[in-house]
Amino acid sequence: MKWILWSSFILVIGGIVLNFYLEYFTLAYALMGVLLLVISGWGTMVQVKNSVNSEMDQYKENTYTDDVERYTR
Repeated sequence: MKWILWSSFILVIGGIVLNFYLEYFTLAYALMGVLLLVISGWGTMVQVKNSVNSEMDQYKENTYTDDVERYTR
Protein backbone atom coordinates (compact mmCIF):
# COMPACT_ATOMS: atom_id res chain seq x y z
CA MET A 1 0.00 0.00 0.00
CA LYS A 2 2.84 2.39 0.77
CA TRP A 3 4.38 1.99 -2.67
CA ILE A 4 1.05 2.96 -4.26
CA LEU A 5 0.96 6.16 -2.21
CA TRP A 6 4.58 7.01 -2.96
CA SER A 7 4.24 6.28 -6.67
CA SER A 8 1.10 8.43 -6.94
CA PHE A 9 2.89 11.20 -5.00
CA ILE A 10 5.82 11.05 -7.44
CA LEU A 11 3.44 11.07 -10.42
CA VAL A 12 1.63 14.15 -9.10
CA ILE A 13 4.93 15.97 -8.51
CA GLY A 14 6.03 14.98 -12.02
CA GLY A 15 2.72 16.22 -13.40
CA ILE A 16 3.16 19.56 -11.67
CA VAL A 17 6.66 19.99 -13.08
CA LEU A 18 5.55 18.90 -16.56
CA ASN A 19 2.58 21.25 -16.58
CA PHE A 20 4.74 24.18 -15.54
CA TYR A 21 7.22 23.25 -18.28
CA LEU A 22 4.45 23.05 -20.89
CA GLU A 23 2.99 26.33 -19.57
CA TYR A 24 -0.30 24.82 -18.40
CA PHE A 25 -0.23 26.85 -15.22
CA THR A 26 -3.88 26.38 -14.29
CA LEU A 27 -3.57 22.60 -14.32
CA ALA A 28 -0.29 22.75 -12.39
CA TYR A 29 -1.84 24.91 -9.68
CA ALA A 30 -4.88 22.63 -9.56
CA LEU A 31 -2.59 19.62 -9.00
CA MET A 32 -0.82 21.56 -6.26
CA GLY A 33 -4.19 22.22 -4.61
CA VAL A 34 -5.15 18.56 -4.83
CA LEU A 35 -1.80 17.58 -3.32
CA LEU A 36 -2.30 20.06 -0.48
CA LEU A 37 -5.79 18.69 0.22
CA VAL A 38 -4.52 15.11 0.26
CA ILE A 39 -1.69 15.94 2.64
CA SER A 40 -4.07 17.87 4.93
CA GLY A 41 -6.55 15.02 4.97
CA TRP A 42 -3.80 12.53 5.68
CA GLY A 43 -2.62 14.61 8.63
CA THR A 44 -6.15 14.86 9.99
CA MET A 45 -6.62 11.10 9.75
CA VAL A 46 -3.35 10.49 11.61
CA GLN A 47 -4.37 12.98 14.32
CA VAL A 48 -7.76 11.30 14.79
CA LYS A 49 -6.16 7.85 14.91
CA ASN A 50 -3.67 9.08 17.51
CA SER A 51 -6.39 10.54 19.72
CA VAL A 52 -8.48 7.36 19.48
CA ASN A 53 -5.47 5.23 20.42
CA SER A 54 -4.63 7.47 23.39
CA GLU A 55 -8.23 7.32 24.62
CA MET A 56 -8.24 3.51 24.31
CA ASP A 57 -4.94 3.29 26.19
CA GLN A 58 -6.29 5.53 28.94
CA TYR A 59 -9.47 3.43 29.15
CA LYS A 60 -7.49 0.18 29.37
CA GLU A 61 -5.23 1.64 32.05
CA ASN A 62 -8.22 2.81 34.11
CA THR A 63 -10.04 -0.50 33.87
CA TYR A 64 -6.86 -2.38 34.78
CA THR A 65 -6.26 -0.29 37.90
CA ASP A 66 -9.91 -0.66 38.91
CA ASP A 67 -9.64 -4.44 38.60
CA VAL A 68 -6.41 -4.51 40.61
CA GLU A 69 -7.93 -2.38 43.38
CA ARG A 70 -11.06 -4.48 43.47
CA TYR A 71 -9.28 -7.83 43.80
CA THR A 72 -6.48 -6.73 46.17
CA ARG A 73 -8.61 -5.16 48.87
